[in-house]
Amino acid sequence: MGALIGLPADAQRADQNVVTSADDAFGTSVGAQSIGLYSMTDARGFNPQQAGNLRIEGLYFDTPTQYIAECLVRESTMRIGIAAQSYSFPSPTGIADVKLPIPGDKTVVSGYASHGPFGESTALLEVQGRVSPQFAAFACVGTQRDFLSDAAEHSSNVHAASLLRWQPTERLEILPFVALQTGSDREVFPAVYTESSPVSYTDGAFGAPRFGLPPPPLFDLRHLAAQSFTTQGWRTTTFGAIARYAPAAQWSLTLGVFRVVEQDPRTFNDEYLSILPNRTADHQLDVTPPYKSASTSGELRVARTFGSNTHARTFEVAVRGRRSNKDYGGDATPDYGVVNIDSPPPLAPATYATTAISIDETRQLDAGVLYEERWQGVGTLAMGLLRSHYERTIVDPTLAPAAAKSSPWLGSLRFTGTPAAGVTLYGSFVQGLEDAALAPITSMNRGQPPLASRTHQADGGLRWAPDGRLSVVFGAFEIDKAYLNLDAANVYTVLGTVRHRGLESSVTYAHDGFKLVAGGVLLRPHVDRELAEPGATGLVPLGPVPLTLTANVDCAPPRWRPWAASVQWNYLSSRAVTQDDANWLPRFTTISAGVRYESTVRGHPLTIRFDAVNLTDARGLRVTSLEQVIPDLGRRLALSVAIDN
Repeated sequence: MGALIGLPADAQRADQNVVTSADDAFGTSVGAQSIGLYSMTDARGFNPQQAGNLRIEGLYFDTPTQYIAECLVRESTMRIGIAAQSYSFPSPTGIADVKLPIPGDKTVVSGYASHGPFGESTALLEVQGRVSPQFAAFACVGTQRDFLSDAAEHSSNVHAASLLRWQPTERLEILPFVALQTGSDREVFPAVYTESSPVSYTDGAFGAPRFGLPPPPLFDLRHLAAQSFTTQGWRTTTFGAIARYAPAAQWSLTLGVFRVVEQDPRTFNDEYLSILPNRTADHQLDVTPPYKSASTSGELRVARTFGSNTHARTFEVAVRGRRSNKDYGGDATPDYGVVNIDSPPPLAPATYATTAISIDETRQLDAGVLYEERWQGVGTLAMGLLRSHYERTIVDPTLAPAAAKSSPWLGSLRFTGTPAAGVTLYGSFVQGLEDAALAPITSMNRGQPPLASRTHQADGGLRWAPDGRLSVVFGAFEIDKAYLNLDAANVYTVLGTVRHRGLESSVTYAHDGFKLVAGGVLLRPHVDRELAEPGATGLVPLGPVPLTLTANVDCAPPRWRPWAASVQWNYLSSRAVTQDDANWLPRFTTISAGVRYESTVRGHPLTIRFDAVNLTDARGLRVTSLEQVIPDLGRRLALSVAIDN
């Protein structure tokens, strides 16, 4: 391959190490390993995946499904703060960028197997290599059993992916791929919700609303009674193709087109609503009809560079869009009445009848331009303008179709500066049109996607990297979005605005087999309600954690070989648990550790890992913005083996 298109790395499973791969503490996943302050589902107190901020190889990607087949993901990285500076059109909630397993020239066969925690078993086999001067291929198949430790007693999943790397000329690269995952779980664990949720008085189970009660009690999710007939299933197919073309040294063209189809059978969601300190709750079953969704998305970027190495200018034109259809509604919600959450399951299943489903149709087309100046040793300045055309139609079998349209202009401005050697200042202002979480199963309009809404973000900070060993990032940010929750009629809708202000930091240090990745985020969320939210008299929204700290250390000095070790420390500050700001959950700290053996078997790299998560068996709770209570699973142990040819 010529200089205009870079060569992929010959990645191997035995070499995977998330700590050594991470450039900062803002969130990195490699294979089954993850570290960092943020993730695809939690960044600066928001959810990038729900906001529609997924990227594949930097290109816009819309998916209706919650999970991407593991075979298709080589690595995923959160692009936050200075790490988002390289994106032409960044997003306020942050970008989760997925890297594909692009095959290189070397033939590699890798196997991976693991056991634990809680009886989980995983096996994966992948092969990649060049099959002709112009073609390289990748194929993978994997299986998982009992892997949903916090969702169901039993689960199974099969996933597979195939990717072809075609290089018809030195300047053109085409990457078609396909992935499939299918599975199910049974004996679904109940989802638990706090007492202040509107369901506590809209369903009549507890009479008048009561607020200011103590926090919900500690409980072990895996000890809650699961009904034997409750099941959930999924089948997701992902198709895609990426083309990169460099017709000349100053020109580049990148195109990505993706298609995702999800088909799920009838789903059972067991629920404990309005849990009280005495461990009683209203036991309800939510039965969802068979579900289907499909999304086609993609992006085209054309860029032209002018100038010299000392002063370069880039002009870029981008077009991206999506077309998606999603089923929702039609649920049946039989009620078992008030029970103790420690009691056994009901003696007989409830009777139910689902109803007709509704369809959400979303169309979006964005066109934008970007102009960037780069001065070597001085800094960069970029200005972008995006015009978004958004249309959403709700097709309800009982009502006339309802449509909503929006065509906002979205601007962005970002800069970097290098006032001294090893010091980089950065800042940005970004406007976006972002999605939000689907209506929760506790709402009257459960499963309904809300309208995309205007958002904006301002951030800035500095990075100090005096040498190749140490990198320190410190930044500040403010994000403003629409605030959605349940109103007095128990309908999930926009109630006002929410603002998250915060400070974030990252420290990485690497030397002689030692790697440190540490960071923290101090968050100050604030909500302004224009419409009443029952019982919500406070100004702090549920969900975000005011202070999060993490530290990860990997030790593999040459004198230790073939042994190596890792340690992880995570801290969550106290966090609001009721909407009146009166009650807060206690601080929560976990310590995890691992040891691994890295050697060869007849010349084949081999890694054996033993990991212990939450060594002290600390117990704590988290409460989402929609008042679902999620307990930590306690101490967890896992053993894994990876080998390459």
